[in-house]
Amino acid sequence: MAISYSIAKHATAGVSKLLATHGGAHIYNVTLTTAADNGNLIGRGAMVSLDNYAESTPTSFAGKIVWQAANGNWYVEVTDDTDALLVYNVPMIAENYNKKFSAEYNFYNAAGDVVRAHELKKGDIFEVSAEAFSGTPAKNATISSVSGKKMVIGA
Repeated sequence: MAISYSIAKHATAGVSKLLATHGGAHIYNVTLTTAADNGNLIGRGAMVSLDNYAESTPTSFAGKIVWQAANGNWYVEVTDDTDALLVYNVPMIAENYNKKFSAEYNFYNAAGDVVRAHELKKGDIFEVSAEAFSGTPAKNATISSVSGKKMVIGA
């Protein structure tokens, strides 16, 4: 897990309504080939070692933005079976010089990091910030695919 104190914000995520967090689906360890934010979507490639997989590109993802949370993040419901995995690593909080330094959006997962990647099932709902989308999120918007690890908002 790396930290960036740049002005650009990284995506954040929440996974409390995923089947994988309750033991009904897999949580894989995936070695990233390029940096990824929490809330980005990746694929599971070949096994590198026991319980460690290479990163790949997901072949499909379909979802719908169902609600905006009070914190400004968006809830996305998975609407079809997918091979996409949701990146979600709990950030290690840096020593606090002020509260801004420990903000979750300062953290990202660097290339070469091993991340926890949650298997997504139809009906799962996860929370992500606007930085996880390609396009402008809005309630009832559909997500048609994944590009550059971000969810693409469809027409």
